[in-house]
Amino acid sequence: MGLLIDVVKQGFGTTNDGNTARRFFRDYQKTAEITKIDVDLIKHFAVILQVLSSGKAINIDGFRGYCKETAELFVHHYPWYNMPSSVHKMLIHGADICKHFSCLPIGILSEEAGEARNKDFRNTRERHTRKTGRLQNNEDIMHNFLISSDPYISHLKPKYNIFKSLSMFPEAMQLLITEETKEFEEEEEQIEVDQEAPENLPDPLE
Repeated sequence: MGLLIDVVKQGFGTTNDGNTARRFFRDYQKTAEITKIDVDLIKHFAVILQVLSSGKAINIDGFRGYCKETAELFVHHYPWYNMPSSVHKMLIHGADICKHFSCLPIGILSEEAGEARNKDFRNTRERHTRKTGRLQNNEDIMHNFLISSDPYISHLKPKYNIFKSLSMFPEAMQLLITEETKEFEEEEEQIEVDQEAPENLPDPLE
């Protein structure tokens, strides 16, 4: 698969990063063949992680059912292995957490955006700050970050479309609330209202 697993990188961490994880779950069939883990279980986890990191509103009821199905699959295949606490929190309580923070999609609250700014921090500190002292250096870093995070400047940047860049699994798309699903639900609600409305009401003007 062309992946380096658990290889120490000089100066910062290991090769186990987000790109490695995405490749691991994207080729879930090859991953299952290598690790001898059930292929359906790996795909279920891949779908759940895509949904949580999508930054889109989640269909809570559908997500709860899918997580429950994944937990049952985990217990069925590997009853001898205690479920890690982080996996338990995601599968059993994930839907409730997403519902509690329904004002914002759970993917927006991820640390991934903050981690991605580390390279901007290094670049800014090296090329766009004064080197006359620690105070002036940190002050210039803060000014640059305030400029780049300004709402007016941010909206001028090209929008990042996760659906085009990652080609999400169809199962993951079904667990998200997109513009298409919103329009479909509104049409369904309107049909129900029309069906429940009484017919042949007398005209109040007559």
